[in-house]
Amino acid sequence: MPGIAIGMRILVVGKPSRGTQAILSRLANMGWGSRTVETLRDAEVLVNTFRFDIVLAAEALPDGTAYEMTGMIARRGGTLLVAIALSESCLWLPTVESGTKVLGTRALNPEQLEQEAEKILRPSDQKQLRTRPPSAHPLPRRAGVPRRKNPAA
Repeated sequence: MPGIAIGMRILVVGKPSRGTQAILSRLANMGWGSRTVETLRDAEVLVNTFRFDIVLAAEALPDGTAYEMTGMIARRGGTLLVAIALSESCLWLPTVESGTKVLGTRALNPEQLEQEAEKILRPSDQKQLRTRPPSAHPLPRRAGVPRRKNPAA
C-alpha cells in the first residue's frame, strides 16, 4: 500500500511458521513492520542497535534458546514472546512484558498473539500522535476586519 510508512517494531528470531507469517503480514498492513533473523547472536546485535517493541522467538535456536534473551529484552523495556512448537500449531509464552519478567503467567494461542501484538503496538502509535510537534505552518488569520499596520493611523 503506497503512502503508509512502516516502522520496524517487531523482531522475529528463528524461522516463523506460516501462521506467524500471516500474522506478521496483517500487522504490516497496519504499518507495523518486522525484521527476521535466525540466531541469538544476530538478534542481540539488532536489539542493541534498534528499539523493538516485540520480540517473537522460536524456543530452540541454532545457537541457544530464546530464554537467553530474557534479561536483554527486560533491560530495554520490550516484550519477548517465545513460541513453543506443538504438532499442528504453537503456543506463545510471554517471557517479558514491557520490561517485566513474566514467564509462566499465561500462554497465548496464535489468535491471541495477534490481538496481544496489536495491543502492544497501538499505544505507542497513539502516544506519537499526542506528542507530535505543532505544525510549522501557522493557522491562517480569521477573515473579517483587516488589521492596521500602525495603530496611530
